[in-house]
Amino acid sequence: MIGMEGWEYHDISFEGQTKKVNGVNIWQYQWHQVDTKGFNAPHPQHVHQSHLFVVYCVNTNGNKTVFAASEVSNTVWCIYVPK
Repeated sequence: MIGMEGWEYHDISFEGQTKKVNGVNIWQYQWHQVDTKGFNAPHPQHVHQSHLFVVYCVNTNGNKTVFAASEVSNTVWCIYVPK
């Protein structure tokens, strides 16, 4: 497990409603888990809750968009992006 250094909070919202990551709607593409260890980070609204974030990427027109995601509640996803 790695720390969350190098990552910053991006968004928390219901599944399918996340703000675009680098202009990409990540919900329109298949997520591919990246061969990078995940990290624990706090829930943005409940800082005493820690969640495991898995690193993913989506491929769009030959470009990779990398992000980390965790389902912090039923159909509620928190997204972190690289700094």
